[in-house]
Amino acid sequence: MKSIKLLCFIALAAVLTTSCGASYQESKQRRAAAHEAERQAMVNALENCDFVLDITAIIPRGYPSRVTTGEYKITLKNDVVDTRLPFIGDSHEAAYGNDELSIVFKNEKVNVIKDFADASKGEYRYQFKGGEGPSKWTVSIRAYDNGAAAISCSNTGGRFMSYNANVVIPDNNE
Repeated sequence: MKSIKLLCFIALAAVLTTSCGASYQESKQRRAAAHEAERQAMVNALENCDFVLDITAIIPRGYPSRVTTGEYKITLKNDVVDTRLPFIGDSHEAAYGNDELSIVFKNEKVNVIKDFADASKGEYRYQFKGGEGPSKWTVSIRAYDNGAAAISCSNTGGRFMSYNANVVIPDNNE
């Protein structure tokens, strides 16, 4: 009788172990497939130049960095840029009248220079010039297929700003 109970217990344990192992393996494969699908969607957005950069940190030269919470964004769709980023720091030129020191692009069509030489490593580079005001900004973006991005902005007035951001794929149903 004891041997029958022991045999049933061993058989039940074997069945449970096998089904748990298979379930874990299926779950692991599902997570890997979902992660790869997210990465591929990010790659498509980066290659098509259709994404939003959600600024997470402002890094001014010579000043302490600041963390932001969704206040600032750069929208890049094809060759159209829309943003208003703060400038913190010193300027070698004065702002007159309504001129501001912020980095402003109001749905401005720009010539985006794309460099996908390191795309196999997950890095996509973009550069464009423009903006409102007397001096134009040069904006360089390094975006990665893991959703991170680094932005550098400079102009002829000696101003320079850096930002960190998260790449967000826009919902095209809007």
